[in-house]
Amino acid sequence: MRLIASCGLTFSLASGCAGVKHYEGVKLTEGRKSRALQPLDLARHAAASVGVVETNVSRGLAFVVASDGYLLTNRHVIEDADHIEKIDFPALSPPQSFGSVRVVYIDPSRDLALLKVDPQSPLPALALGTNVEEPMSRYLAEKDRVLLLDRVVEGEDQPAIDGRELEVGFVAHLGRVRETRTYNEAVGQGPFFGVSNDVQRGQSGGPVLDRYGRAIGVVTWTWKHQRGGYAIPISEAVDMLATRPKLDNEKVQKDRLQSRVEHFITALYGGRVDDARRMISPTYARKVRTHTIEAMAEAMAGDGKEAVFEFIKGLEEMLAEAASGEERKGFERMHEWVLATGTDPFLEKLGLGAALDRNQVVSFFFEFSQSYISSRRWGGQGPEAAIDAALLHLQTLDAARTFAFAELSSKLDDRKVHIEKVEIIPGVYAPQAVVTLEIKSTDDRTAGQRLVLQMRLEWGDWYMAQLQTQGVAA
Repeated sequence: MRLIASCGLTFSLASGCAGVKHYEGVKLTEGRKSRALQPLDLARHAAASVGVVETNVSRGLAFVVASDGYLLTNRHVIEDADHIEKIDFPALSPPQSFGSVRVVYIDPSRDLALLKVDPQSPLPALALGTNVEEPMSRYLAEKDRVLLLDRVVEGEDQPAIDGRELEVGFVAHLGRVRETRTYNEAVGQGPFFGVSNDVQRGQSGGPVLDRYGRAIGVVTWTWKHQRGGYAIPISEAVDMLATRPKLDNEKVQKDRLQSRVEHFITALYGGRVDDARRMISPTYARKVRTHTIEAMAEAMAGDGKEAVFEFIKGLEEMLAEAASGEERKGFERMHEWVLATGTDPFLEKLGLGAALDRNQVVSFFFEFSQSYISSRRWGGQGPEAAIDAALLHLQTLDAARTFAFAELSSKLDDRKVHIEKVEIIPGVYAPQAVVTLEIKSTDDRTAGQRLVLQMRLEWGDWYMAQLQTQGVAA
């Protein structure tokens, strides 16, 4: 069943709230299971709390969790944008639009982000299924009824309910929770839950509502050509808010900076590549990604396409082995196959020349293969659709960080370092920092050298950017 949710009603569960929790200035309200709402009423109430997020590259949804203007959305809705152009609230009466939107925090591992607008009067905030860190089984279960919202697209026929077509607002999709505790590392860490509702492009970042009108999840991904979709449990968002760093003065910023660099070095030399990769600056990662993809596209436009198709053929052979019960053998081969893209014979077939370091090439095919295999094996997609999905994945920030990490690690070249000096540099928009790393080496060629690590304060935390070698004068 689908319906149109109108403007005109704000959403308040104050009379049925189980409690309020504060997380670094963000006030979250937990709603009670006091009275189940009819779908039409539920959609009308909730729609006023949902905003349409428009960036320079995409569009998605966000929803208000605190009346002073804090909203939750997906990381992927905004991470690749140069800026957020606006957030519209079409179901408010009157409708409101905010052109000034601040990215307060982006979770580096989960597909979540916290935004802030500055309303002149309180916005209607959605009550949550929980406002504490607890298992999702405490507030949702398989087969629970749920409702998702999608924006009305002008020019499309929108079905009415009981013959009543309401005004500007959102299309609502009714469904049920169909599975719990699903994982997909290609999308992000942590659990997801599945819903039977038809999820379309543009719904990302919107709330999953239970029959009491509480937000129990954040819509995040779906398989192409398959009905239904997946959402992040709302308790994961609560955890994000509870653990995000507080950086409201220079001393705290410097302490956090020192801690972040120490954590990065420990993760790097401790083999925790995923931890280290997530600490790469998003701005710098996008810059490296642009160079990487342009170089690969140029190679694939020529003779290099034969090497790429040979690589895909190898992935298909590995998938066949996995399907026949030789899963471990197949994926061990995949690892070897990806590493082989950095060998001289393969690089020669690609015809890249000196455009990319071999680590960059390996990182490109690693990200491609992860997405391709995920789409083929778990998404049920054919080879052509899996290639399309892999190419889209290469445009994500996760892929960009892999490319940037490959560049950074190639400059380290397995040399051990320790922190010598940390310096914060005030900036017009945000502070930056320079961290001097001393190389611990007995090699005369590197003795006395320093590495200079550029740091950026972005999205509520410090991130690693460019790494340069600095010689010391005699």
